[in-house]
Amino acid sequence: MSRFREESLERLRQVLRDRPAVEIEAPQFRRASVLLPLIRNSEPHGGWSILFSRRSSNLAAHSGQIAFPGGGAERGESLAMAAVRETEEEVGIPPTAVELIGRLDDVVTNTGFLVAPFVGLVAQPVEYVLQASEVDEVFEVPVDALLQPGQPEVRYVGFSNGRYPAYFYQYDRFEIWGLTGRMLKAFLDLVWVSL
Repeated sequence: MSRFREESLERLRQVLRDRPAVEIEAPQFRRASVLLPLIRNSEPHGGWSILFSRRSSNLAAHSGQIAFPGGGAERGESLAMAAVRETEEEVGIPPTAVELIGRLDDVVTNTGFLVAPFVGLVAQPVEYVLQASEVDEVFEVPVDALLQPGQPEVRYVGFSNGRYPAYFYQYDRFEIWGLTGRMLKAFLDLVWVSL
């Protein structure tokens, strides 16, 4: 039986509604947004999974990394709209299939981006259509798998003449860390209080 079920989801909605996201004002950074897609599981015990993509190995920046769908906002477009549009462009989830339920705190990247993460439910089955120039593959990870003991592993990684703690999540052959690991940890902290 899944730990993160419909009752948990309703509590998570409330937590996200009651907790305003920290929005950073930093015009020196490039603005971007991502969608953390919660996908309803098809098996009889229910539950939810999170959709991740592995970025194309041909990209100039962040090639081959595990990521959430997203990118820069276009002129006149809200950050939420950008996250949903980019998700459709990268993995084929239509905007009509996404219900936004909240926003996580802004995150600054080491590469000069200020990222707004949004949480969106995809309750109906969709067929993923990958933008081959940006995404090599997508995979779903059950939320319960990310709540197991030992998740995440904290390791120290080198960056800019220093060593910093980073969150590493393991699932199957995938290792989720970096910016995606930081956003995932922030999300799962809210999931824990919703169980």
